[in-house]
Amino acid sequence: MTSTTNENNRAAMASPSLETLPQEDEVMAVCQTASKRSVSPVPAGKVRVAVAMSGGVDSSTTALLLREAGYDVVGVTGWLIKSGSRCCDTGMIDAARVCEQLEIEHHAVDLRELFKSQIIDQFHQSYAQARTPLPCSLCNTLIKWGALYNYGKKLLDASYIATGHYARVVQGESGPSLARALDPSKDQSYVLWGLTMEQLRSTLLPLGDYSKVEIRKIAESHSLVSANRPDSQDLCFIPKGQTTQDYLAKFLSEAPGPIIHAVSGKVLGEHRGTHNFTIGQRKGLGIASSEILYVTAIDPELRTVYAGPKEALLRRELTGSSANWILPSPPGKPFEALAKVRYNSKPAKAEITPLPDGGLKVVFEEAQPAIAAGQVVAVYDPTDTYILGGAWID
Repeated sequence: MTSTTNENNRAAMASPSLETLPQEDEVMAVCQTASKRSVSPVPAGKVRVAVAMSGGVDSSTTALLLREAGYDVVGVTGWLIKSGSRCCDTGMIDAARVCEQLEIEHHAVDLRELFKSQIIDQFHQSYAQARTPLPCSLCNTLIKWGALYNYGKKLLDASYIATGHYARVVQGESGPSLARALDPSKDQSYVLWGLTMEQLRSTLLPLGDYSKVEIRKIAESHSLVSANRPDSQDLCFIPKGQTTQDYLAKFLSEAPGPIIHAVSGKVLGEHRGTHNFTIGQRKGLGIASSEILYVTAIDPELRTVYAGPKEALLRRELTGSSANWILPSPPGKPFEALAKVRYNSKPAKAEITPLPDGGLKVVFEEAQPAIAAGQVVAVYDPTDTYILGGAWID
């Protein structure tokens, strides 16, 4: 990057107006500046990497590590929501400031319409259909390795795309594989099940070799503005202070119906909408019972919620649709592997059967609790090292 480019970037980020404008105007100014920035040519002898930057410590340190490794690093941030959300307020501003610190270009891509139609609207629709969505996984497929991946490759002339996910890309003779992070407590391979081998060939995930503690120390040692930014615990598009139920109440109408005991068939009470519940939920059922009850099933057409003991949550089988395989070729016959059905659940032994319609069937050796439609079943190899693929649970 030329000194002139660096000076222009610093001037844009240090504009006095950004320090005096209200928060929303500040966000808009940063977004507009970054979305209009021209792309510099790749320096001779360098390999360009476009880093998807959220403004958090993980993606910021990813950019730092790759820059120190000798790559020509460009930061790119998706402009997902106009304002008022966690992802597009401090996140966008911090991403721009980190890029200024690292003296790298920062670009913003206007993805507001795509994010609304494919992520937010789908989130609403899933709850209306009594499915438990996994928007972060969908965002990885459609936004990070969809729109941002294409932007980086085609418009920024990047050879690689990098993110701050904790997972590892392992290159082998038959192509790349996706492996768990070395720090099992931070492993995010589950939400990356939808990546293809072609995408993995152009993907760098440097944080997979580090622990979270190490990443924070690296960020602090370089005084990155995001070094002490707390990890995001909630969905980025839900306003601060709101629960999922509070948020959904603005978009989905109340539709009262009965809560029925899953074993006895007794009516336990009434709810105000099936979208307020998810499989495995124990708190907030709104019923008085001496028995500990969990949501075991939801029927949106009959507006009925079923609640029962923990044993009623157990299932040995599931089917999944739109399977993706991170393999040289899709499996053609049943095979033994490990499968996990929620982000925080442990993989369990199962037989995986590919289906003719592009889906899969999973039969667990031991019954699993709270298998919810709309979530992901991720398939791992028997050693629990590599993720082989996955599907959306029906």
